[in-house]
Amino acid sequence: MKNSYLLHIDEHTTQGIPLEDISFLSSFKANLLEDLLAEIHIIEITLSNPGDSQVAALVKIGAQTGEFTGYSVAIRWETAIAKAFESIRYHFTFFANSPIQENIN
Repeated sequence: MKNSYLLHIDEHTTQGIPLEDISFLSSFKANLLEDLLAEIHIIEITLSNPGDSQVAALVKIGAQTGEFTGYSVAIRWETAIAKAFESIRYHFTFFANSPIQENIN
């Protein structure tokens, strides 16, 4: 499972964000990704305020199968984090199901 968990919160992020809730939500979402990514070694989450009433979440995952990044902006931090994790799932499944051809020219 996860060996490292890094959390960065921009000092301008104005919403009250309980660290325990971020940790719980992130662990829950990461566990749902482990069936795709194999063993997760590191999770890094960065939260910031791009606008007055929005929170941006940048999620980076280092796993046995590679490094993956998801990004989302929402009104609530919970939604931003959840959508960033779902972005990783979407991109992984999209590229895993895409036929990649070698250019032999």
